[in-house]
Amino acid sequence: MPLMKYTPAKGLVQQTGEGSPNMFHTLAPSDTATVAVAGATLAIPVTHAVVNKTTGGAEALTLANGKPGQVLQIILAGDGGDGTLTPATKTGFATIVFADVGDKATLYYVNDTVGWIILGLSGKAAPPAHT
Repeated sequence: MPLMKYTPAKGLVQQTGEGSPNMFHTLAPSDTATVAVAGATLAIPVTHAVVNKTTGGAEALTLANGKPGQVLQIILAGDGGDGTLTPATKTGFATIVFADVGDKATLYYVNDTVGWIILGLSGKAAPPAHT
């Protein structure tokens, strides 16, 4: 695997050498599980790698800081209204709006200064909007 590094100026870049020391945190078994989050629960958990969220109306979703190297995938599993996600610390975006079932965001937590960055957005009709 090529050696990767995140810089605020260039994002994720490849360096000379191999490996990715300290890039991805070590996953515990509970980290790789999927968790379902019901409508009216506004905090997206950072305790699992995959979160299936159901909205119960228009919701202002929050995301706490993670662990350096953490990858988190949030999927809209049930659509009761738009869910607008605002992470506590982020770089490159302010919010992500989950509007349709199947909307998905893959986020990477760099550190407590940079916070969450977007690795990818996808959806059945279109990717989730972000600002």
